[in-house]
Amino acid sequence: MRRSGAVVIVGLLLGAVTPMHAQDVRCDGTLFELAVIEEGTSATDRFQFALRLEAQATSKKDALNELNRRLGTVRRKISGLAIGGLIVSAPRTYTVGGTTASPQRHQATSNISGEVSRSNYDPLIQQAGRLPGVSLQGMTSLSSTDGARSLQQQLLERALATGRRQAESTQQLLGLRQLRLIRIDQRRGGAPLRTSALSRSKQSFDPSEAPKPRQSIRLNLDYCLN
Repeated sequence: MRRSGAVVIVGLLLGAVTPMHAQDVRCDGTLFELAVIEEGTSATDRFQFALRLEAQATSKKDALNELNRRLGTVRRKISGLAIGGLIVSAPRTYTVGGTTASPQRHQATSNISGEVSRSNYDPLIQQAGRLPGVSLQGMTSLSSTDGARSLQQQLLERALATGRRQAESTQQLLGLRQLRLIRIDQRRGGAPLRTSALSRSKQSFDPSEAPKPRQSIRLNLDYCLN
């Protein structure tokens, strides 16, 4: 697991009162506010893929018919690779062109998404690249539920430990003896990473080269120093 961390000191306030959830907690000494950010990556368990499907014709009806035909081909080629089936959005139609040099045509589009295992990472990419009207929009690395929970727990523990060390260091600099944590505000982040630039290895795409699932956590901490 990869990790990084940052500490942002918000400020020092003397004799302040700060709320913690439903009750008020008084700090009669020095209020030390800081924000701690920790992030890390976990092992990839599977991938979420996003495909764009499109077709053009001289009429809206023909464009939709061609889109349906291509969708049938995608289902036959891709469904067997996906975990739990495909998610297909309703089609959209619009016109393109309309000039002397480029006569007006109708275009129909749809989006297809699903998940594949690590073993089907390269087969999905290869199949999608060979189907007419299909373009691969991205692959998202996903961790297992247990892996995501484990990483979140580790990030939380690291953030609390980092905040404690910073508060203790400030306490020593000020010549104070007591330290009390009076507020924790936890915020999560780290949307799954998507990639459009896929690494190539020996004429195939290696799932180990894909960006790993990343998570982050931000803790806003208030300590009362006396």
